[in-house]
Amino acid sequence: MGNDTSRANTHIANGTGRRVHVFYSTDKMILYEKEVNISTEAEVGVAEKSASGSVRLANNTRLVYHRDERIRSFFIPAHDFNKVTGEGTIYLSVYYDDTGSNICQNYHIPSDRSVILTPEGNVKFQNYGASIWEDEHRNRYG
Repeated sequence: MGNDTSRANTHIANGTGRRVHVFYSTDKMILYEKEVNISTEAEVGVAEKSASGSVRLANNTRLVYHRDERIRSFFIPAHDFNKVTGEGTIYLSVYYDDTGSNICQNYHIPSDRSVILTPEGNVKFQNYGASIWEDEHRNRYG
């Protein structure tokens, strides 16, 4: 028995009509981490026989890109496709390049299977052995 990853060919066809940013890995990915910064300011006043004070809390939450050498990425222009070779089973996360909104996250793609990103923002498996633009239900996107 040989290693299936040596002949695995996965294509990702972009039928969305927009440029997409594709991330893939052989393991599930964490692309962004939530970073929370909390700060405090205290103000204390002391007068004869009395004290007053106030505390102000502020927080700042943002998503920070998490760089991991095991995660690979590339861009696919509208109505084009790209090939991932020799990786075997992969997990796919895809974002629209212009808005950063998510199409899919950690979408499981078995070895030697290809997918189509549809105009509605869905992920469909390609009809094995057919055109890269034809899904398993024989719908065409390109």
